[in-house]
Parts: sequence; C-alpha cells; structure tokens
Amino acid sequence: MLLTLAFPVSVLASENSYSNSDLNDMEQGEFEEIIEEILDIKAAYPEYTDEMILKIMDENHQGKERGIIDIWNMLTDSEKKLCIRYPFDALKVNTAKNIAASQTEAKFGSNGLGDRSDAFRHGIWNAEMTVLIGKEKAELFATAHEDKDVTGNESNGYPKTAHRDMDLHNNEVGRAIGENNSGSSEDEKADIIYQDIYFEETQFIWLHD
Repeated sequence: MLLTLAFPVSVLASENSYSNSDLNDMEQGEFEEIIEEILDIKAAYPEYTDEMILKIMDENHQGKERGIIDIWNMLTDSEKKLCIRYPFDALKVNTAKNIAASQTEAKFGSNGLGDRSDAFRHGIWNAEMTVLIGKEKAELFATAHEDKDVTGNESNGYPKTAHRDMDLHNNEVGRAIGENNSGSSEDEKADIIYQDIYFEETQFIWLHD
C-alpha cells in the first residue's frame, strides 16, 4: 500500500533514488492511518459502496499536499479502490513495498530508476506480495500501481511508457519467483532475485545500467 517500488514514496508511489531507513517507518505509520480511516468509515456506514467510500476519502484529503504529508493522494485511483476493497491486504502490500525498498538499498546502495536496481525492487516487491496475499491479488495491486499518466518522459529521459512496460514485466517475473519460493525467507528471496538479475539469461529487463 503505499505500493512508491514505485514504489515510491508510498504504497507504491513515484520512483526516485532515495534513502529509506526513516522514510519507511514514517510511511508505514501514515499508511496505517489511511487504512484505519477506511475501516472507520466502513464500520460507521456498512451500507456504503466502495464508490461512496472513495468519494468520502477523496473529499477528506482534498487540497492536501501530495507526498509524505498525505499518502492517499500518492495512490492511483485503482490503488485507492483496492485499498477500500482489501484494506488488510493493502497493509501487507505496503509491508512488501518497504521490504523491497530496504532490500534494494542493501543490495545496490540506492533505489534507482530504470536500472537494474529498479528491476530488482519490482521483483522482490511482487515476490513478497505473492507470499503475503497470493499471486492474484499481488497482480491486482502491482498493476493498479502502474495505472497512471504515462505521457512524456521520466526524469532519466526514458519514456514513461517504457518504464511502465518494464515494471509490468518485472512484476510478473517477481510473482513467479515468489510462487516458486514461498518457503524462503525474505533474505533468501532477495538473494535468489539478485543472483537471477545477474544471470545472462535473466528474464528481468531494465532500460539502462
């Protein structure tokens, strides 16, 4: 939840190089507050549809600054809907995102954009999600994260469409690895993916070194 391996700076937010040790803890708390807000609305108004809750949440967060100030506004509309439909799974998605960012920083020294570390981050994120919430829901959340404007180029000069296609591909590869290594620890899965990315026949892709 709060998916940025794109992520971003949120469950899943826009991807830039960043140090995440304190950021992850801050985002985790902010994201938990978002889910608590959703659960409170559901408890108070059990008859409300997902669309009605989405409208309330958007109104509650209208005018707030994007970013760490307001995680809700960092999510794509598709991610928001999934958070409302599957709030407890969304918390696990955010946990997987934090694991991915931390493992990427440990392996590469930073969370890059469009490079090998980016491919690794998406791979481990989806592998962890697959273990935590199952392959089908992992695909839902990962794909929802890419449901955003892809006109123009990213900060590294590559088209946003190329980044989206790269991410969707690496997400799928990561989910397969998670499914095939469900009994492995977090560190073991990270090692498996790291080694895979350096295989000549790797299925992971990236845009630049």
